[in-house]
Amino acid sequence: MLRSVYGGRPWQFPGGNSDAGEDPLQTARRETAEETGLELGQGQPRLLLTHYLHPGPRWPMGKIGFIFDGGSLSPEQLRQIRVDPAEHDMWAIHGLDEWRPLLAEGAFARLEAIERARTGRGPQYLVTDHT
Repeated sequence: MLRSVYGGRPWQFPGGNSDAGEDPLQTARRETAEETGLELGQGQPRLLLTHYLHPGPRWPMGKIGFIFDGGSLSPEQLRQIRVDPAEHDMWAIHGLDEWRPLLAEGAFARLEAIERARTGRGPQYLVTDHT
């Protein structure tokens, strides 16, 4: 996960809004490259989570996100990660128990859903409110 330089430094996955003509997977690949410097494979990755976020104070309408399984990163790939200091100030890999105190409730629920999908319990669907 990447630590944002905005809003109290929340941890998040690489991601963002789609550019014109992009599908969700193309967006995920582009955002990952922009935010980490990593180019992920061109195969068809597994969809882990579809996440709907209700409208809130910063967004007048609901948002929907998709999280794909980018696979395991090699030690060499981990050494190549470069975050954009205008958006993030660090990256980290932790187990679920280590992430629990670092994430807001909604962000941790998203991470738990992703882990359920990664461990064979099928793609997940999650709905959360802004918190």
